[in-house]
Amino acid sequence: MQAIQGITLQKPDWVVFEVPEGRWEPEMGEGPQDPAAQFTGAQLLSAGQQAIQDLEDVRQVSARLFPRDLPRLASLAYAGVCIEARQAGGDFYDFFDRGPHRLGFAVGDVSGKGVASALLRAALQASLRTLGWMGVDDFKRPLTLANRLLLERAPEAMYASLFFAEYDERRRRLRYVNCGHPAPLLLHDERAVWLHPTTAVLGLFQDWQCSIAEVHFQPGDTLLLYTDGITEAPDAVGEEFGQERLLALLKANTHMPVSMLLQECVGDVRRFTQGNPCDDLTLVALRCLAEES
Repeated sequence: MQAIQGITLQKPDWVVFEVPEGRWEPEMGEGPQDPAAQFTGAQLLSAGQQAIQDLEDVRQVSARLFPRDLPRLASLAYAGVCIEARQAGGDFYDFFDRGPHRLGFAVGDVSGKGVASALLRAALQASLRTLGWMGVDDFKRPLTLANRLLLERAPEAMYASLFFAEYDERRRRLRYVNCGHPAPLLLHDERAVWLHPTTAVLGLFQDWQCSIAEVHFQPGDTLLLYTDGITEAPDAVGEEFGQERLLALLKANTHMPVSMLLQECVGDVRRFTQGNPCDDLTLVALRCLAEES
């Protein structure tokens, strides 16, 4: 079992298919012998076990990249969760200590599946974390560097959507850049405000332009960030969970602490998909508190 930000995640079960001892021989008339037949059953089993161990190593490294020590702000409660559909995936979230009274945070999704996405995600997350800790006020520099990293290192046609933001509790101001990411949902006095993309995804364009937007929080406001694994989760007939269900869910549970709100969101998506989501489920919730202490 693994706990991330107050939410307990169940480690996926793995099934090892047992291969009998001895060589594999093709039946008469099947044509040229399969190259796999040159290996004994024990060798194939050993190779399969090694592959599973390699994936487990990737999963463990991936899990360690998620934030553990959360900076405390008097006017903000926040939490995050990521449940990977595979042993390793491309979703991530992070929180950065940006100095007194400031919190940086990010939610991202690297395209593709499996180990390749996980490795690229780790490189992107490490880059953002290093630059996030520097306390650079200008978002353009770190994000331009992140775009260059993906352009130079990622396989062709792989990219990342990203929401990168900083909250300043002295002004109750949120400055953000939305790089082609699904629009976070800000609930203010029962009114929904969608923080739509301000620029393109990272990793596809040399001439990438950074555009910054901002909103101001009021006590009681709740901001919910997510990846497309939430809104595009399909039910048995292919209907997607969608933004409207997410909005209704948030409105019905604004009384909950943010960690419980995330549990409710994950549970609702799992019920909708009958316990079989086909993509990573990643959420971050932030709530502006009424009083500073």
